[in-house]
Amino acid sequence: MYGTPAFHSNVIAYPAITVVTRDRGGSTRIAHRPKIAQAALSTLVSKMTAQCVDAVEVTEIDGILREDDPWILAANDEISIVRRLEREFPTLEEAGCQVGIGVATGADKVFIGKFDQLDVEPDRKLPLVMTRDINGGSVDWRGYGVVNPFNDDGSLVHLADYPKLEAYFERHGAAIRSRHVSKRNPTGWYRTIDRITPSLAFKPRLLIPDIKGSAHIVYENDGFYPHHNLYYIVSSEWDLKALGALLMSGIARLFVATYSTKMRGGFLRYQAQYLRRICIPKWSDVPEELRAKLVEAAEMGDTVACNTAAFAVYGCSQAERDAIGKGGTTDS
Repeated sequence: MYGTPAFHSNVIAYPAITVVTRDRGGSTRIAHRPKIAQAALSTLVSKMTAQCVDAVEVTEIDGILREDDPWILAANDEISIVRRLEREFPTLEEAGCQVGIGVATGADKVFIGKFDQLDVEPDRKLPLVMTRDINGGSVDWRGYGVVNPFNDDGSLVHLADYPKLEAYFERHGAAIRSRHVSKRNPTGWYRTIDRITPSLAFKPRLLIPDIKGSAHIVYENDGFYPHHNLYYIVSSEWDLKALGALLMSGIARLFVATYSTKMRGGFLRYQAQYLRRICIPKWSDVPEELRAKLVEAAEMGDTVACNTAAFAVYGCSQAERDAIGKGGTTDS
């Protein structure tokens, strides 16, 4: 019911009402954003159940049910593009990229603060990058850091070895111990929900905020650790700036829009499960000329140039380019 005024006040996310039966799946009829009025809905029911489809108000789509895949309620031309790319190209992770999310602490007011004011040993804190730090398209650090209770090997540090860290945690003991993760691990009560891997801060990566109308991709290689409101992509195979150009293109948005929940105002969820569905070629299969064009487009932040280079990489026909250029407005 995306975009349908079904409530008395505005909402951020919309409901879906699903009736499940034991029938065999076939074609699916869809009406987008109908008028919410008794007469209009009564007429729509008749059109939805008629022998022949009224193509003005009702769309009929085949192939929505595909094993365990989500049910995609998109226009046929958009589905056909996604399905073609899924047949011809590997997924992001199959092409040598890893998708992750930044650290969740369970008590941000304790673990996160101004870096210079976190009263712990210098090697027990890391500079933190958050969504507001990258709103301008690059990292403009606001000076926050995260307290790190982990060794480089993933084990928790011994608090006895870090008196300042121990005193800091004890001062905030009630807030830390009240978390579910602390109750579940009483001996490791001072851990963050997600394990912190300090080496991640020193890997080049792409940072992607969760909720955006279109992909907001920032290349970062300055030693910041990502917060849990940021997803990141690292790769030992792809040039990350070139990858950033693909992810800023309408093709990447089409993948996310096809599978993501859509929020009010056309915003999408750029979450890991949707990013992982994006298909890209192997870096070794991208010609040198296109590699240079992708990097140049990313460095300029030029979405038109990103689209042009991406269309060439994917071998898009003019019809596909036109369909993608409409904005990738799909509902799922």
